[in-house]
Amino acid sequence: MPRQTRNTPKTTQLAQALVLAFAAAAAQAASPGGDAPSRVDTSALDAATPVSRLIVTLDSRADTATLRGELDRVGATFGRRFDIVRQLATGAWLIEAQDGTKAGAATLAGAEAALVMEELARSASVAAIEPDRLLTHTFTPNDDRYPDQWAYFRSRFGTNVAGAWHYSTGSGIKVAVIDTGITPHSDLDANVVGGYDFITSATTARDGDGRDPNPNDEGDWYAVGDCAADPNGSENSSWHGSHVAGIVAAATNNSFTGTAGMAYGAKVVPLRVLGRCGGSLSDVVDAIIWASGGSVTDIPANTNVAQVINLSLGGQGSCSANMQSAINTAVGNGTVVVVAAGNSAANVANFTPARCNNVVAVAATTTSGALAAYSNYGDKIDVAAPGGILSTVNTGTTVQVAEGYKTLNGTSMAAPQVAGLAAMILAQDSFTPQQIENLMKYNGTAALDCAFDSVKSCGWGLIDALHTLRAVGQGYDGTVAASPSPASFFKPTFFENANNYHLAPNVTELVPNTAWGQYGANAPSSLTVKFKLIVRGIGVVIDPKKYKIELIAPDGSVVKVLHNNGPSFTYTQTVDASSEIADGLWKLRVLNSGSANNVYIDSWSLRFPSVFSPL
Repeated sequence: MPRQTRNTPKTTQLAQALVLAFAAAAAQAASPGGDAPSRVDTSALDAATPVSRLIVTLDSRADTATLRGELDRVGATFGRRFDIVRQLATGAWLIEAQDGTKAGAATLAGAEAALVMEELARSASVAAIEPDRLLTHTFTPNDDRYPDQWAYFRSRFGTNVAGAWHYSTGSGIKVAVIDTGITPHSDLDANVVGGYDFITSATTARDGDGRDPNPNDEGDWYAVGDCAADPNGSENSSWHGSHVAGIVAAATNNSFTGTAGMAYGAKVVPLRVLGRCGGSLSDVVDAIIWASGGSVTDIPANTNVAQVINLSLGGQGSCSANMQSAINTAVGNGTVVVVAAGNSAANVANFTPARCNNVVAVAATTTSGALAAYSNYGDKIDVAAPGGILSTVNTGTTVQVAEGYKTLNGTSMAAPQVAGLAAMILAQDSFTPQQIENLMKYNGTAALDCAFDSVKSCGWGLIDALHTLRAVGQGYDGTVAASPSPASFFKPTFFENANNYHLAPNVTELVPNTAWGQYGANAPSSLTVKFKLIVRGIGVVIDPKKYKIELIAPDGSVVKVLHNNGPSFTYTQTVDASSEIADGLWKLRVLNSGSANNVYIDSWSLRFPSVFSPL
């Protein structure tokens, strides 16, 4: 996907010259012998993040004198001086841009850096060149209910999205949630844009009119005798659309509040089609087309066209001609259509829209990776995701009362995780709906009891967000069923939680400042753990004899007592954690047996040895 660029901090004339130089470079690249782009890695350049250093790999026949000559040549072209800093252990050379007349490093904006790299690569002596990019740790959200969202941070039987946030959060992508609408919620509001109420029946909608621009969820409760399909039954309001929307893109890392969203950088476009007793096929069909940018009679054009549609809804029967037509239109518009398989413990071939063509049909699995007892199955299933997820709701039983959170189970909860991953992929690059589906299929994890093409199939298995995003980063586009070898994928090794946490006096507590562990099998025998305690205010000194601090593995076991009421703290320790699974949330457990009331954990971290190995 093309990146935006900005002018370098020079004159307009120089900016224009750079544009002309870029055009010339592009022409040269297209001509015979112009192979520089294949040796230039600009993928990490960002218009908003300037760089000052580049890494140059020379041809085996070149030496430093050759490099010095090329740097002088390029420097003269751009009015810069380029110094050789040092040789890396890989044999490549680190170079740094300098202002022509000033001391100290100069920064190169994205456009200028790309042009400098292209120009250097014109030399046959340069085998490859890339920016000396900034790498950061994989963060752990501070949302207070995030530790309850097990599926996000477990690679084994979960979606493994915690590590994938290092690569993408879905920023810039819109996901249409075609459901019961949306309720006001502090964990949703910032990530909701546009929307529409497509319910034509005022009785079903409960808002006194037919279709309108307000997707507010009026509640889908019904009493005995209200619904022909369930004449003797009754139901409370589900707030289903808000729950699904929260799984897709709840606000994340927002001051110890609530839950995290799968693609929390994305935006949700809520489209209301379900109300009292359900919703009509005709309304759903119109909503699908409108969400993807198509036109619907008497409805204004959609100014928030969705790249992904989530349909956590369905009913029995074959895929109708109109439903298939709407889906085909959406896919033709470039929109990925994700559909929940259904919760009837039956073959999905008898349920719509999950059995339709051109959709990503999603089954639900349990905490142990097995097909959920309620989930539909069959060879129309494409992928699976965990079915029990904590997310955003309203607490009212009929009408809206107050915002809250609730764990719901169903394929309705599995589908938005897949929709979220689709958004994360699209935020990285442009792909067709079929490529998105293939990327998720071919980079997933085999489930326990529902292998592909078995009687109770859950498709190609559980989605794996980290593995999928790594494959995208390696240039895999999903067009063949052979993803790049994971042996070459870098595994993040440093994980830190820098959120201050108050240690209450006279209490033992499991500190919620969790740190996400390394993807892989067992943890290493040399895991470095570091923690820091601070005092806020004056008049209190931390007494080490009043504290016991334990490192807790993702499975809840005590890996090591880091401090046991001794006379002094050892803040940095090496721990043998080889008996523990590395995946998941690591925690500290602290016993404060003293009366100090203004002591905090300032930060703590895990550092794994740097390795390259298969996933």
